Amino acid sequence: MTIRKTASLVTSCCLLWPATACTAAPPAGPPAVRREATPSGTPSPGHEALRLPGMEAGTTTVLKAGPRRGSMVVGDVPPGKDELWVLFRCRGDGQAEIILEPGISMPFTCLDDLISPIMNRLDLGRRKTLTVRVQAPDSVEWALRVTR
Repeated sequence: MTIRKTASLVTSCCLLWPATACTAAPPAGPPAVRREATPSGTPSPGHEALRLPGMEAGTTTVLKAGPRRGSMVVGDVPPGKDELWVLFRCRGDGQAEIILEPGISMPFTCLDDLISPIMNRLDLGRRKTLTVRVQAPDSVEWALRVTR
């Protein structure tokens, strides 16, 4: 390698190094660990428990359900004009669908051994009472929170 090529390489590295050195790496979270559910439904050691989705400051929970498996009528969202946030987590091999009757259907594919977080904002304007249902096979564990 000639001096000209080496000097060019050193200059490139020195120019790029400060930008790279100042960028903090994101904090490392705990390693993902697989756990199998025990017959009682409680997670075995090494398996992350599926929990209700959190909520943003300044929002109010309208409905919540889970964690559970299979289908369920969650309840009613009262009439209003507020935007709604549908926060959903699922894990398991299969399709889950959140239905807000009348007229809204949100299908999701849930993955085995991975918690899938989902968040949807619904701005429906003035609305009537909505009945919230979750349809899912017993192979899918899920938790739902609806906020406004």
